[in-house]
Amino acid sequence: MENKISVSPFLLEAGPIGVLLIHGFTASPTEMRPLGDFLHQRGLTVSGIRLPGHGTSPADLARTRWEDWYGAVEMEFDNLHQTCKVVFVAGLSVGGILGTLLAAREPRRLRGLCLLCPAFYLHSRLLFLAPLLAPIIRSRPKPARDREYLAHHGLFSYPDMPTPALAQLHRLIRRGRQQFSQVRQPTLIFLGQKDATVRPASGITLFNQHSSPDRNLVFLPRADHILTVEPGAQFIFSRILQFIEHHSGLGTKRSTA
Repeated sequence: MENKISVSPFLLEAGPIGVLLIHGFTASPTEMRPLGDFLHQRGLTVSGIRLPGHGTSPADLARTRWEDWYGAVEMEFDNLHQTCKVVFVAGLSVGGILGTLLAAREPRRLRGLCLLCPAFYLHSRLLFLAPLLAPIIRSRPKPARDREYLAHHGLFSYPDMPTPALAQLHRLIRRGRQQFSQVRQPTLIFLGQKDATVRPASGITLFNQHSSPDRNLVFLPRADHILTVEPGAQFIFSRILQFIEHHSGLGTKRSTA
């Protein structure tokens, strides 16, 4: 029997501005908690979702589809909108793709979009093989360097990537690329120039494909992939707060903490 651990989502209630935080593939809400705490301390209501199949066991993830991940995002967005006047989304890696799909489908209710190393273009060029390999190869282990990095930063993420879930990731990326040009909301994109997962140059492609005139692209020269714990994280958090304040029309209640 496979051992399971359950990493809980978090809801930090405060003012009328809501922010939905979406973590990445095989990861958990732990990687979004630093940003969530920062925004909550400054008067924002924050929901850190746990995507289906994540934060428990790789076997759970292997049984999910990308539509399950997106469905959970859409449901939590609806929940947050019931208590907040305006709602923004911030997504890391695959969370950025899911946030993009939501933005394309919610042009009026979603006020703005923050993308942290969105995983539209990966360094790996073999992901397209995942649908073919899924029936044969059960999972792919993460490199030791990645596991050590996650442990060092106290982040819960699976040590292995289930191949059926990689096949779903491949389908999600294709859908996200198709939808990206339909996003009309103000969008703020961050990319780390040392990112070993997402191609940093993809930021230029995304910037040029985006339909909104209100879009900004920020490169972080010292940062790798998980921007919420990388050098420059506080700068990113401050930029996101400024972005939200500018586009919410409501202001925020600053904390001195």
